[in-house]
Amino acid sequence: MAVGIVVEYNPFHNGHIRQLNWIKSNFPNEKIIVVMSEKYSQRGEIIVVPYKVRVKFAKKYGVDQVLPLTFEETVQAAHIFAKNAIQKLYAAGVDKLVFGSESNDVTKMKQLAANIITHKATLDTKIKHYIKAEKLGYPKAYALATKDIFGEAFEQPNDILGMEYIKYILENNLPIDIFTIKRNVEFHSLETTEHYASATFLRALIKQKGDLSPFSPLPNKFRDRTDKFYRQFQKILTKTPIAKLQTIPLVSEGIENLLLKNVQIATYDKFVDTCTSKRYTRSKIKRIMAWIVEKKWAK
Repeated sequence: MAVGIVVEYNPFHNGHIRQLNWIKSNFPNEKIIVVMSEKYSQRGEIIVVPYKVRVKFAKKYGVDQVLPLTFEETVQAAHIFAKNAIQKLYAAGVDKLVFGSESNDVTKMKQLAANIITHKATLDTKIKHYIKAEKLGYPKAYALATKDIFGEAFEQPNDILGMEYIKYILENNLPIDIFTIKRNVEFHSLETTEHYASATFLRALIKQKGDLSPFSPLPNKFRDRTDKFYRQFQKILTKTPIAKLQTIPLVSEGIENLLLKNVQIATYDKFVDTCTSKRYTRSKIKRIMAWIVEKKWAK
């Protein structure tokens, strides 16, 4: 059969090579199939390295097949993204899933996922309470409700996605075995080891036109496109009728008014920071921005 990985490779680096080598060592006779985001990450950030280049490097270091995740499949909340990714891997014949994890405790993750599925109604009631009473966004309300009911929650980025992969697999009784690999550095860490750095650090390095070679086989020719993206966003947002913006699936609760209120802010990061609140996460704001730039409203 085959081993599957859900990837963005934003950008491709030595930690990804380590993961691929681990798979080749532990499953030497298995194909490696990845599903990979095309232009945007799940969080709505424009990916710094073009899709075709990421495919080339993935195959160079051991991937046998790359399946694209479209914009609509990718730029979604974690549970929808996970469903789309796992469906595509399973359809391709994958019977093993490997993902990087901060906790690296797949047994505990599977136990919690099973409890969440079993007690979904109780959990949903608790989540609604936090959303209504505390004015929280869904991710924070979900984490608090999970802690309240089950005594624990996984709140690091890769663990959150991993939990969604596991939940979808268990809910649908898919014959997929699940394996985790401990991350070398934390997801958003700006610290490095001799050969490893987080994707967050490397994106910052690309923005500074720094040298990637200690941490990645990629050439030093890629440029950050966030400023160009933000200028496009400002132009499209201000020229698009509100009625049209409201037809974008992710736009609700009048959030388009919040975006318009702050659209003259000079930089992407400052805009996202200003729009972020207990109710709206940074990722939600970024995803909506991407949907607007790609003009994904009703035609």
